[in-house]
Formats: sequence, structure tokens, C-alpha cells
Amino acid sequence: MPDVKCPYCGNYQDINHDDGYGLDESDEYEQECIHCEKTFKFFTRISFSYNVYCQDDDHDFQHHSNDDYVVCTKCDYIRFIRGD
Repeated sequence: MPDVKCPYCGNYQDINHDDGYGLDESDEYEQECIHCEKTFKFFTRISFSYNVYCQDDDHDFQHHSNDDYVVCTKCDYIRFIRGD
């Protein structure tokens, strides 16, 4: 999936991160659009996301009728089960 949409022509493209370019959140960067060849500015924002689960032998699974999965009540881990 492309990184950004050009503000001039609306086409999507990837940011060129060669040698770490465009990765510092405190800087302003410029890149030329590969479609319309106009230069646009961009800032970078980096975010992290984590999914945290219990150890395998510590889950407390709850099964809801008519569902083909169970959910751990402690951590929301989902395990799909075979239908009979």
C-alpha cells in the first residue's frame, strides 16, 4: 500500500526512505510526485501498536454458542475451533 497521496494530483505513491530519509519526526521533508512531478512537503509520524496475550497455558477461554471460536476472558486472544 502506498505511503501518501499527492496534494496536487491526488495520486498515491511511496515515500523514498533511502538512507533513512523521511524517518525523523522532527524534520520537514520534500519529495517530487512521480505522477505530476510537483514537489510536496511531508512530515513523519511514527506510532507503535502492540497486541498482548497471556501465556499459552494461562488462557481462560469462553465459548459463545453458534460461534466457531473461543475468546480468552483475560486478554481477548481468539482461537478458532473446528466445527463438527
